[in-house]
Amino acid sequence: MDIEYGDDEKTTLLPSNGNVGPGNGTYDTISSPHENGTASALLPKTAEEFSIRRLSGRKKVVFIVIGMVNFSAFICFSLLAPFFPGEAKKKSASETTVGLIFSCFQLIIFITSPILGFFLTKIGAKFMFISGVFVCGCCSILFGVLDKCPPGDIFIAMCFLCRTIEALGTSMFITASFAIMAFEFPNHVATVFGALETFTGLGLMLGPPIGGALYELGGYGLPFWVLGSILITCGTVSLFLMPSPKGKCDWFRSNSERSVLSLLRSPLVVVTGLAIFSASYSLGFMDPTLASHLDKFELGSFYVGLIFLCTPGMYGLTAPLFGYIGDSKGWIGGMMMVGSISSALMFLLLGPAPFFPFIPYELWLIITTLLIFGITVGVAFVTSFKAILNGAKQLGYEESLDTFGMVSGLYNSAYSLGAFVGPTVGGIITDQYGFGWAACLSSLIFIFTVGYVF
Repeated sequence: MDIEYGDDEKTTLLPSNGNVGPGNGTYDTISSPHENGTASALLPKTAEEFSIRRLSGRKKVVFIVIGMVNFSAFICFSLLAPFFPGEAKKKSASETTVGLIFSCFQLIIFITSPILGFFLTKIGAKFMFISGVFVCGCCSILFGVLDKCPPGDIFIAMCFLCRTIEALGTSMFITASFAIMAFEFPNHVATVFGALETFTGLGLMLGPPIGGALYELGGYGLPFWVLGSILITCGTVSLFLMPSPKGKCDWFRSNSERSVLSLLRSPLVVVTGLAIFSASYSLGFMDPTLASHLDKFELGSFYVGLIFLCTPGMYGLTAPLFGYIGDSKGWIGGMMMVGSISSALMFLLLGPAPFFPFIPYELWLIITTLLIFGITVGVAFVTSFKAILNGAKQLGYEESLDTFGMVSGLYNSAYSLGAFVGPTVGGIITDQYGFGWAACLSSLIFIFTVGYVF
């Protein structure tokens, strides 16, 4: 069923003299209901305190649908970490190749997100969102039959192919969801981003242990078949619950002088991009390497999965708080700096750093470090989307779904670049020099982000 909403539930973004497109109040075209003739600020300095209970019906549906999809999708994406490296090695894939299989997913998102963000209003935000969810679910199910491939080049090629198509679907629904979020909640971007990151963090947290448990229960294919089916179900639910766009798309509405790359003219956007890259690099580097780092302790797949949930679990629990602080106090730059410095220290402990021989290589220290890193990376990361929006405002970008699409595309691209380089470089350095030096590189990248500011 399609959900209809009254005029009082539309998001006010533009003045009354600036109708953009024929659709008024939809994801494909922007309404401009009732101001006094000047465009409102991209992110107003004063806003009512965020409360889910006070949201309109439209906003509640959007929040719940995006949260549900984020939760299911990130379980799908993270479930293979505890067991796939071992399965891939049985198929004659090196640790470097495993790292490339993990990271190619993010490379495709890095390439496609700015393009999808630029064309968001032309394609249609709802169509892009739901299509991406269906593509991800189908590819997850297909990935579950790759163990039937012969070892060697055929298995590796099919892994790359399946992950590439899944990445395209991921790029579609994530780019659309962030733009929709900014459009629906312009006064509470960091708060809502932090709240939605709780769903993401829970998905990342539960994915590895669920994947490990299903793998031990039914073998290689079961985790992918179960979670892929759940994701397709979520896409079907979204098809009926997500508010439908009204009217037609305006194919000629974009200002040709505005582009995703032109956002990089803002120093704030550049610094924020570095912070996003640092966070995603450090998280991505652990995917193909942390399980091997824990080999000394002879843990089963399920317990390795539990350790993998430490960082996303703490991140998911604390992200709403840091988002609220970012919105209410405006400490965006300070939070990014403090979070980056603290995260750099955590990776020196996680390695442990070879040049600090007094740091023990103990399971308790690894778990503690991962838990604290889940907090510090949240401090550095949660306000980043709002920071890019502020940078766009400084450059004179108008408040529209076009702008939100481009900001979303740049954000996803910066995140995915780090998530691509992390597993790739992390796998290579771990192969050649060991986990300790690879962790030191993550620490150095955080330090470079802080140094760039000064």
